[in-house]
Amino acid sequence: MATIDKNLSTYDKEQIPNGADFKIGIVVSEWNDEITGGLLKGVLETLKENGVPDDNIQTEWIPGAFELP
Repeated sequence: MATIDKNLSTYDKEQIPNGADFKIGIVVSEWNDEITGGLLKGVLETLKENGVPDDNIQTEWIPGAFELP
C-alpha cells in the first residue's frame, strides 16, 4: 500500500491556509456510523482548528455508501 508506514494525520499546520472564508460541504454515510461518525468528528475538529467557522460547514447524512456519488 502506498501509505504504509506513513502517518497521514500528521501535517504542518503552518502550511495550511486560514479557513475563515472557506465554505465546506461534508457528506457522511449513516451506514457504519461508528466509523463514519468518528471520521466526521476528526474532520470537524481539524476544520475548526484551521479557522473554519461552524456556519461555513454543512454536513449531510445519507443512508449508505452507494448514495455518496
